[in-house]
Amino acid sequence: MLVTKYYIAGSILFYVLALLCPNFWLSIPLAWIALSLSVVSIAYLCNFPHLFRKKPNGVIPNGIQLVLAPFLIGAHYYNYWARTHDSVAPIQRIDPQLYLARRLFTKDLKELKAQGITSILDITAEFHGLQSRKASRDFEYFNLPVLDHKVPSKRKLLKALDWMDVQLADSKKIVVHCALGRGRSVFVLAAYLLRRYPRMTIEEVMKKIQSIRSTANLNKEQMKMLRQLDKQQALVSEQTVWLIVNPVSGGGKWGTYQNEILEKFKAKYQVEVRETTPEISATELTKEAINSGASLIVAGGGDGTVTEVASQLVHRDIVLGILPLGTANALCHVLYGIENKIIPVETACGAILNGEVTQVDTALCNSDLMLLVSGIGFEQQMIEYAEREEKNNDGQLAYLKGLWSAIANNETLTIRIALDKQAPQELDVSSLVVANAAPFTTLLAQGGGEPDLQDGILDVTYMPSHQSVAGRLLSLSELAISGLLPTAEPIGFVHKQAKEVTISSEVTFKYVIDGELYEAEKLSIRIQPRSLNVMVPRWFNEQ
Repeated sequence: MLVTKYYIAGSILFYVLALLCPNFWLSIPLAWIALSLSVVSIAYLCNFPHLFRKKPNGVIPNGIQLVLAPFLIGAHYYNYWARTHDSVAPIQRIDPQLYLARRLFTKDLKELKAQGITSILDITAEFHGLQSRKASRDFEYFNLPVLDHKVPSKRKLLKALDWMDVQLADSKKIVVHCALGRGRSVFVLAAYLLRRYPRMTIEEVMKKIQSIRSTANLNKEQMKMLRQLDKQQALVSEQTVWLIVNPVSGGGKWGTYQNEILEKFKAKYQVEVRETTPEISATELTKEAINSGASLIVAGGGDGTVTEVASQLVHRDIVLGILPLGTANALCHVLYGIENKIIPVETACGAILNGEVTQVDTALCNSDLMLLVSGIGFEQQMIEYAEREEKNNDGQLAYLKGLWSAIANNETLTIRIALDKQAPQELDVSSLVVANAAPFTTLLAQGGGEPDLQDGILDVTYMPSHQSVAGRLLSLSELAISGLLPTAEPIGFVHKQAKEVTISSEVTFKYVIDGELYEAEKLSIRIQPRSLNVMVPRWFNEQ
């Protein structure tokens, strides 16, 4: 490419000047310029925009700025000269929610605000992104670093297009910019228009852009890649997401939020919706989705519905998304944080549409999947009481009533428990919970603090039987305090950890798995580390 040849020729010229220069001190800046151009030449030859190490917030590190200062200064002043001689407006609307622009500055904030633009896609590698406190506060920013006259990789381009999908799904306006708004940004915007309007040809898309921004043009390399992507249909978003929903969960929350959820998802995906019925379970619908080649399946309902769907996805590459449409939705609380309790549907849609995939532990309890907890005693009695009292009417208050009823009744259970390969131990307990994951609101699982659903370990918390209600309440109070104060240890509870837990009794006993009731004489629980792919908010993997 011609620009690469210019940089190579420039670096050779300045190396020669540095060598021939009779003045040592003058030769140093000449050598510095030569070094800067040499490094940039290598970046162009290898198409390696990350040479500039531009960060996600649009900032180029100080060390890179120092080494490449001669090139960066030259690029800055050339860009300034070209802008002053530009024949088109700095920012132009190409589509109702899409704009093209040259490099943005703080002085452009007023114009961006006037146009209602709230999202910025920066296609430069050699310039800082728009920087100011106001900009970072008021704008969504995404950087796709591309060298001038070059093209991004297919993977990175599609990631940028997916980001644009999410922004438009939230009814945001996007400005796409490079240095002068002529090549790189035009390439990306053209690619997105081909995705958004699959019936349009490349010629029609370019005509649409050039009718507004006359300086827009693609070089041979950019046009060649655009034609390849279009021929491969790589730009068309054909992924289908399956929504498997329990319409009666949470007192019928699906009916309340259905339109809002579908509007968000249809902006990015083709959507197949399947509702469970008394005759058709979430398990059957998930098998149908798998057989149809689904790569993302979203479970909408309570923890029971989520467990049914997840049971078919363990040890598969298929990704699970979760919509909290039940009563408790404890797993969403773990994955999405406290925000899930305030704006659950908005938080979940954000995680599914704009989050990341992470792997979490699951467990097998006998032959059933366990995502959260298995419990006997208080936990089982609380769930059973809530079922009798119609939790859809009382919400989470039904669980609190159930816990109080269990504390008051104090049914003692005599069990034998074995952790990993240790010898079994006989216990009289009022409560025993084996947890893979549990939010702090699941009090009975917090004997060792909040369980970690990625540590490959089960947390076992049990309370030895007490004769008095006061003693049981005191033990629960100590457990609650231990959750608030990490240094405190609950005296009335015992906490252990293991990869395998076996619980048995001489009589059949009731137990609960993730809110569902069962009976058995023996429980065998085994952890399955990192066995389920789940969509989570971006901050989750940064913890």
